[in-house]
Amino acid sequence: MDTNDFNKLISLLSKLENATNYAYETDDCFKRYHSQSVNALRDIPVHLKRIEQGLKTAKVVPT
Repeated sequence: MDTNDFNKLISLLSKLENATNYAYETDDCFKRYHSQSVNALRDIPVHLKRIEQGLKTAKVVPT
């Protein structure tokens, strides 16, 4: 795994977040039952960057 893989993950998460934001705004049922998951999804990119940095520090991911 390298930086490109992390960038692809973040890009996919962005697409997923856009879709869930749209559903959240347009569908009350989705909003009612999935709001915690939508909130958790927003935090994932920050955690991925931290994990990537940690793996670089551990020399598991090339810099």
